[in-house]
Amino acid sequence: MDPLTAFFCPTEADRERLLDLETTLRRARLLTYASIAVALGVLGLWIQWWNLLLVAALAVGYELAIRRRLSRSDHPALLVIVGFVMNVAVTAGGVVITGGPHSPLLPWLIIPIVSLAGRFDGRGVWCGTGLVLVALGAVAITQPHALVENPTMVIAIVPLSIAVGLFSAAMMRAERRQRAESSLDPLTGLLNRKSLQGRVGELAEQARMTGESVALIALDVDHFKQINDTYGHARGDDVLRAIAGAIRGELRSFELAYRVGGEEFLIVLPGIDLEHGTGVAERLRERMASLRPDGIGLTVSLGVSAGRGDEVTFVGLFDAADRALYSAKRGGRNRVEALSLAGTDDRAVAEVEALVQRSGLAGVNELSPPSAVPPPGHPLLS
Repeated sequence: MDPLTAFFCPTEADRERLLDLETTLRRARLLTYASIAVALGVLGLWIQWWNLLLVAALAVGYELAIRRRLSRSDHPALLVIVGFVMNVAVTAGGVVITGGPHSPLLPWLIIPIVSLAGRFDGRGVWCGTGLVLVALGAVAITQPHALVENPTMVIAIVPLSIAVGLFSAAMMRAERRQRAESSLDPLTGLLNRKSLQGRVGELAEQARMTGESVALIALDVDHFKQINDTYGHARGDDVLRAIAGAIRGELRSFELAYRVGGEEFLIVLPGIDLEHGTGVAERLRERMASLRPDGIGLTVSLGVSAGRGDEVTFVGLFDAADRALYSAKRGGRNRVEALSLAGTDDRAVAEVEALVQRSGLAGVNELSPPSAVPPPGHPLLS
């Protein structure tokens, strides 16, 4: 993990939260751009109408340079920070050319602070608030005579910026506590199956728009019951925690791991096809075989599936990965098997949708389910 991502998104949940919030914030961001455009249009009676270019620069720049690359970037935190700095810089430029310390656009420098709480923890909010205050100072000194003549606007903006940062950070902490309780597996610290809904839905939407691939890896610990029976459940829990840590260490920042059952894990790989997903699975298999937590030897079996564009559905990807996993188990364990998405039939569609509804994963995807149903009692569907 790069130092910047480690600073702003230190845990798996932080990275998942960052990616998930981008979809949630998109509508609010577009409506904000629209309201700014309307305001600039009205202000055009008093200031230059071409300030509407500010809105175009922010909207087009963020959508093309930042958001479309976010989910498949190795450095999502860095991209969000670049977007934030770009937002502050463009807004500050508009403030300078419309009056500096007396510009009616000066309060708009505070808008970016609000978006930070939805993406980063307190340190991110305060770094962003500090940058806004630096931009405010830079704007003020561009016209020192105007500032000396009437500094009231600049002075008033400072506590307003700090207040927005304080309240945003406080609300963020409350939201993070609630989210952690509902989306994290308490044993391993990985994401749980409940948090899988929003992420897979967002990836499916993006895949339909871009035609890109998404791969899914199902990982199951071989003979885990024997580990519990031989060493006890406490040692078994230690093994699961060690496996979770090893998985995190092998994945890039935008690749997410979930614990969905006792000894079963799912790994979501955006932008990865079946061949490369199989390579990731093989690397994980080798890593687990060399792990030996507390001196306990273990192996894992893995099933890989992938889809592209409209093929990307959670039910389809999971079914194919699950069948590949069972094939690896039947083939002797400590193996990787891959399976591409198969066709569908109406009866299988109805059965799989019913199972997904009972599992609590309803709403993940309403597109075509696969041709085979996961075995009864499977951890994800139990």
